[in-house]
Amino acid sequence: MVRPVGLVLAASLLLAAGPPAGPMLGFGPLSAARERVNEGLFLDLPSAQGALDHLDTLGARPHYDGTRADRAIAEYARDRLAEYGFDARIEPFQTEVQTPYKLVLELYADGQVYRPRDGFHKAHGTPGIGLDLRESGDPRDPATLDPAVGLPFNAGSGDGNLNAPLVYANRGLPGDFAALRGARVDVRGAVVLIRYGAAYRGQLAHNAQDAGAAGVVFYNDPADDGYARGATIPAGPWRPTQSVQRGSLGPGIHIPVLPTSADNARILLRALHGAAGPAGWAGALDAPYPVGKGPAVVHLQVIMNHRTATLWNTVGVLHGTLPTESVVVGAHRDAWVYGVGDNGAGTSTLLETARGLGYLARSGWRPRRTIVVALWDGEEIGLRGSSAYALAHAAELRRGCVAYVNADENVTGPTFGTAAVGALAPAIVDATRAVSDPARDVSTLHDRWSAQPHGIDVRTVGGGSDHEAFLFGFGTPVAEIGFNGPFGPYHSGYDTVLYASTFSDPGLVLHRTAAQLFGIVAMRLADADAVPYSFAAYVPVLQSGFVQLQERAQRDGRTLDLSALRGAIDRFAAAARRTDDGLVYGAGPGTERALMVAQTIDGLAYGADGYASLSFPQLAKAYATSDATAFAAALDDTRASLDRATAALNGVPAAPG
Repeated sequence: MVRPVGLVLAASLLLAAGPPAGPMLGFGPLSAARERVNEGLFLDLPSAQGALDHLDTLGARPHYDGTRADRAIAEYARDRLAEYGFDARIEPFQTEVQTPYKLVLELYADGQVYRPRDGFHKAHGTPGIGLDLRESGDPRDPATLDPAVGLPFNAGSGDGNLNAPLVYANRGLPGDFAALRGARVDVRGAVVLIRYGAAYRGQLAHNAQDAGAAGVVFYNDPADDGYARGATIPAGPWRPTQSVQRGSLGPGIHIPVLPTSADNARILLRALHGAAGPAGWAGALDAPYPVGKGPAVVHLQVIMNHRTATLWNTVGVLHGTLPTESVVVGAHRDAWVYGVGDNGAGTSTLLETARGLGYLARSGWRPRRTIVVALWDGEEIGLRGSSAYALAHAAELRRGCVAYVNADENVTGPTFGTAAVGALAPAIVDATRAVSDPARDVSTLHDRWSAQPHGIDVRTVGGGSDHEAFLFGFGTPVAEIGFNGPFGPYHSGYDTVLYASTFSDPGLVLHRTAAQLFGIVAMRLADADAVPYSFAAYVPVLQSGFVQLQERAQRDGRTLDLSALRGAIDRFAAAARRTDDGLVYGAGPGTERALMVAQTIDGLAYGADGYASLSFPQLAKAYATSDATAFAAALDDTRASLDRATAALNGVPAAPG
């Protein structure tokens, strides 16, 4: 094993051999040299076989929230983290968990609801067609045939038992309901059939509920995820027509909502009459996609079990020399069924990262800032685990958590990508230079990324995963990193080890690469002399939000005086550039001030509308009210916050307010 003296000697030899590969954000020259030696040792430690071993355990049984299998995986993860040298524990919390009690979907194609004969009346109508709600499996993948897979459902659905006319509502967006109203198709009291994919499913259900619909049936159309896009499972990565996407809806849904297969959607669509819809209205099924109501009637029944259950976050801590400062890397480990891609990929990645970091720590390395590996429960039903952790650890997170880096569905294909707030984006881009591309021995992950169609493109952070509790709760800088591609088994029983090893990542080499990158990012954030934020990287985000607000006002015919906001952005930009010049050489404003600035800008610049990102959320909310006084107050508050952040970067005590 390499002892600390060996690390110092190796760093000295590296310096003697020549200059380092280039400045490393937040590190002085000697610290950067030591860091590169430690990273070189770490990179050999995560393995594809280790990732596969974890996936075999994670994908052995369905492990929906609150089940025995869910608890068993929490314990497995705890034991692995302890084995790797982390201070490992399970943090239980309680939350509501829903499971289906009764689910029914029947079709009366002629619109006549069947009434059986009784002692006083003859039978009326024709018995309905009971649609099979099960997700039929594939004999070539025995896991998909396990009865434990269960019936698909939407957590957060309202209870209901109704007979109602059926209406196809395309993608369920406000414009689709407007098109139906324009065609004099009344969705009030109807069950609407909606294609998944245009927005977060909870938003789509709210749109239907707001339009007066009595119920919703969701499905994945092959035009969006299926045979119209390419070969389907088992021949390719796209969704087969018998597969069903589960998912949570969030709060506020009172009507019954049920997911079903494209096979069932075809049966429902063939029972509808009406005129053809506008461009983009039809999908790819062999069925009409009419703008009309009925004549088909559906019997929709959704009754949910509601119980308070104990769930389990698994947390591993590698203590640093600065105990009040921390870096958190996280992934959720609960799943709708097997969840090998969502999110066994993230869980196995971080366990391999932890294995490498733990080995390095046993060899004598100790991070400056504490590194926390967190494996969340309850993400699939509403980000419950990360929210519970944020509530329990609020003071320490607000005071000293310099970053949260998330791994969610992080290996579903070969295309690399990341989403990050401005502060973290350059450090992540630079970290990709330290990791080899598994497809090309002499290339780096950075080279792979550069060669992709959009090149080095760091996406803006939105919503929908466990970073929300950190970013929107405390302003903690966050990032999400991973490889993506077509992912047909999303939230279905087809998300198995066989699928992952056949389509997402043959050989599990991308899992290894992801584990390497997460480790390098965590090490740099933890070891840097000055927190390796780039404040200038916030400037394009602020400027883009400013332009969006300006253009929105022009479209709406509203006059806004945004000159004060423009001035505040310009002042921040100048201070940010000066600060970044020092960070290249390991000098910075200090963790307390750097974190204060990042938290302030994150709170101003980033918001979410479902999965989508939302710029200047406070201003957007005030703008939507059409209250000029409220908008002026929000604008002044935003300008003042920006100026406080600028003063902090300049080392000037800012006036409270």
